[in-house]
Amino acid sequence: MSPARGAPRRGRRRKRPEAAADAGGRERLLEAALELIAERGYAATSVGDVCERAGLARTALYWHYGSKEGLLAAAVETVGTTWIEEIRKRAYLEGDPLQRVHRLVREWRRLATEQPQLIRLPLVAQLEQGAASEPTREALRRVVARAEEAIVQGIEDSVGMALPDLDLVAHTIVALLQGAVLRPEVDPDEARMDRIFDELARTIVLLIWVRLPPELREGRLRPA
Repeated sequence: MSPARGAPRRGRRRKRPEAAADAGGRERLLEAALELIAERGYAATSVGDVCERAGLARTALYWHYGSKEGLLAAAVETVGTTWIEEIRKRAYLEGDPLQRVHRLVREWRRLATEQPQLIRLPLVAQLEQGAASEPTREALRRVVARAEEAIVQGIEDSVGMALPDLDLVAHTIVALLQGAVLRPEVDPDEARMDRIFDELARTIVLLIWVRLPPELREGRLRPA
C-alpha cells in the first residue's frame, strides 16, 4: 500500500542546512575563525561569533566541521600549510643561500604585519587547547613537523648538503619567529620590529654557518 499523499517517506535523505549549502561557507567559517581566535583567543570565541562574522547560521559550522574543536584543528592545519608553502617557495628562488634566507625572513615579516593571525593562531591553540584537545594537539604536531621538515629541506637544498642537527635549527627558527610575532603585543614600534627580524635573519645564517665544514664556510654563507 502506497503512503498517503503528503506523508513523510521513510529513508528520505535529510536536506543540508541552507546556510551550509553555500559553496563558500566552509571557507568563510575558516577565515572568520582565523581572525577571531587570533584576536580574542579560543575560549572567548563562541560558535555564534564565528557564524555571525561568516554570515552563516550555526548549523553551517556543525555541518562543515562537526564542532568548534574540529574548526580549530582545521584552522591550525590551514595556517601550517600557508607557512610551509612560503618556506618552500622562498627556499627555491634563485640566488645564493644568504639571499634566500633574507627573502624568507622578509616574507615572514610581511605576514606578521599583514596577516598576524596566521602566526598567532597556532600559539593560541597550543596554549589554550594543546593539552586538553587531542584533535588540536595532533593538528599542531603535524603542522610543526611539516614546517620543520620544510625548513630542513630548504637549508639542505640551499647549501647543497646535509648538515648535523638541522632538526634543532628548524625548531629554534620556529621558536624565534613566534617570539618575534608576539613582540608587537607589548611594543608596537615598527622600527623595532624591523631590527628584530633583521636579527632573526642573522641568527639563522649563523646557525647554518657554524655547521658547515670549515673549508666551505667562506664560500657558502658568511654571517654579517
